[in-house]
Amino acid sequence: MNWTTFVTLILWEMGMWVINRRYTLTTIIIGSILCFVMILFYLLSLDKIRDIYIGETQKTVYGLKKSFLANTVDNMISVIDHRRDARAEAMERFVNRTAVAINLKKGLADAEFNDFLISFFRDNPDYSFMSVILWDVGKDRAIYDGQNLAGSTWESTLNAVIPGLSAYTVLDHGAKKILLGVSKTYVDELVKTEIADIIRNSEFEGNTYIWVNEILNYEGGPHYAIRRVHPNLPETEGTYLSTEMRDIKGNQPYLTELEGIKKDGELYFEYYFKELNSEKVSLKLTYAKLYKDYDWVIAMGVYQDDIQAYIDQTTEKSQVLASRLTLLLVLLFVAILILSFSLMVLIEKRHYRKSRKIMESEMNQDPLTMAGNRRSGTHDLSAAFKEYQASGYSPGIMIYDLDSFKSINDQYGHSVGDLVLIEVVKAISGMIRSSDKIIRWGGDEFVVIFYGLQEKNALVFGERILSKVSDLKILVAEGKEIGITLSIGFSFFKETDEDFAKVLKRADQALYLSKSKGRNQVNIIL
Repeated sequence: MNWTTFVTLILWEMGMWVINRRYTLTTIIIGSILCFVMILFYLLSLDKIRDIYIGETQKTVYGLKKSFLANTVDNMISVIDHRRDARAEAMERFVNRTAVAINLKKGLADAEFNDFLISFFRDNPDYSFMSVILWDVGKDRAIYDGQNLAGSTWESTLNAVIPGLSAYTVLDHGAKKILLGVSKTYVDELVKTEIADIIRNSEFEGNTYIWVNEILNYEGGPHYAIRRVHPNLPETEGTYLSTEMRDIKGNQPYLTELEGIKKDGELYFEYYFKELNSEKVSLKLTYAKLYKDYDWVIAMGVYQDDIQAYIDQTTEKSQVLASRLTLLLVLLFVAILILSFSLMVLIEKRHYRKSRKIMESEMNQDPLTMAGNRRSGTHDLSAAFKEYQASGYSPGIMIYDLDSFKSINDQYGHSVGDLVLIEVVKAISGMIRSSDKIIRWGGDEFVVIFYGLQEKNALVFGERILSKVSDLKILVAEGKEIGITLSIGFSFFKETDEDFAKVLKRADQALYLSKSKGRNQVNIIL
């Protein structure tokens, strides 16, 4: 190798070393720049991502709260409608029973009958709420009119009074006409009192409650409404409200509510109000809906402090994670996804817990008879069997169904059949303890769990139930009533039972034994 070649080789190696070092340095610089850009981009976008995330979380929580408010108010309105129907049916039965009692005195002479009728309603406080008019057709005037309802003629009196009655009947006695009835106003006042008690005794998670304002003037003004029910401020119930009232921020919540109610019948709105059992004033999200029959605005609200708590918690965690994710970007993204999923699951759980409390009674209750449904009954029977396995003491298990129930439905219609089921459950409920369970197992078949009932007393108690139900009379038409009988089967848990299905099978066999012996009987198979 000559000198020239040697020098050339040395220069080439030095050049390659410089090129390699420069490539390595460039790679390091480019990688550092990329890492720096990625970190910078992440840090710059983190605030934006956090804002978006917080905003979406707030929207989700806000939406869940709105749904909870609307569902709770709608459920309360359903309770009002149900109570009104139940009260109207009860008054119909009351008027009919009163008419039967009056008809028993039809054999009296006119003067004696008049004295009896007037004394019966004037001196008996239990009937003070009834509208009663005794009309002399010959003299064309009212002999007795305890509530001053009579007009100038019998026909004008009926035309004026009957539309305002929830239930009524007209009786004859010679030349006399008798109108017996209960006013719709009286029934509505009973329902209003019941609903007010329900609302005051209702409990919800957080600082939530239902309140009711009654609109007196839909045009607004200083006395446009009156506060009927308010669990947070019970001392203000009965006070007048004004659309000019303002909260601490100058909002006019009552004016906003009235305008929304007049426009759509319902609305969501926000204003500042004192929290429950506190002097703290906070922003409140409210849902209000008009129940037009009563001119009631039924409303429910939730305070927004807990939404901010979610936001603050999310912000704090995001800041902690941001400092770590500069080194562990991938792990941080995974952590964010896990955190997001956890928050959503937490929100859903909170929502479902609130919804479950409002609906729990409906889910576990037969809507017709108010007995337990099969779902709750299965749970109760399982619990009873487990208790028997632990203690060795078996409750009495009874199955009953109505004799010739299909014939009742076919002859009188399903509405009468439903009434029969309801009245039988009411009758049996009045004979048992609060710890016992009545379960609608299916159709007209019911299961009853009697805790503490001994085997030796089962048939005697079953006979008492048969007697109680046999005394029931169901009005199916004007003046026509039908009787009801049951067939009953009893059994008790045994050591060989693997679950509650065995005892149900024995009780069912006892039931069919009662059927085969002619119905309206009780039998037991152990």
